[in-house]
Amino acid sequence: MNIKIFVFTFFCCWMSIGFAQEQKMSASDIANFRSVMRKSVQLKTLTAEFTQYKKVSYVKKELISSGTFYVKNPDRLAWVYRNPISSAMIFKGKKIVIKEKGSKKTMDMSRSKQFEKISQAIQSNMNGGAPLGTEFSPSYFQTSKQYILKLDPVAKDVKKAMKQLILCFDKSSYQVSEVTLLDNSKGFTRFVFSNHNVNGAISDSVFEL
Repeated sequence: MNIKIFVFTFFCCWMSIGFAQEQKMSASDIANFRSVMRKSVQLKTLTAEFTQYKKVSYVKKELISSGTFYVKNPDRLAWVYRNPISSAMIFKGKKIVIKEKGSKKTMDMSRSKQFEKISQAIQSNMNGGAPLGTEFSPSYFQTSKQYILKLDPVAKDVKKAMKQLILCFDKSSYQVSEVTLLDNSKGFTRFVFSNHNVNGAISDSVFEL
């Protein structure tokens, strides 16, 4: 076989396999997904380990960090980083506080818009709720193992903060498995979650401001 024909054929097969992995949900699939989320994802607490992969335009390599993610409904959420440095970002009601190197400070809402929307999206879907009301336009996809919710910003202030927010849910547990934020400078922040603990005890000290 001519090498050019072989390469072209291989490329076409690879592309068809790649696109086949992620398919748009039908109306009935979306209705089923929303129904199951409402019934099975109404949680009181959630703890999960996370690894964060961050790519910025001016750095060639991904920046990798890890820690533990805590949610306690209705309005408490914490990202506790342990590697490479110890720090925490705590959401409690409308307050956002950064803890780092023994000190803490309140973060300006405009600087924390991305984390704020990531956190709100996760917590909203934990409660089986709509994807952040009118701030985003949702589209639904799936693979053999995941449900994928893509949120395109509609609100002007959110458009300035991000290009798209993508949430992936494990089909067997309906727990969030990945969250990816695409920013407007061709960078991204991707979280991969593992070791979910649903409705376990979480000390209030985790969310102390």
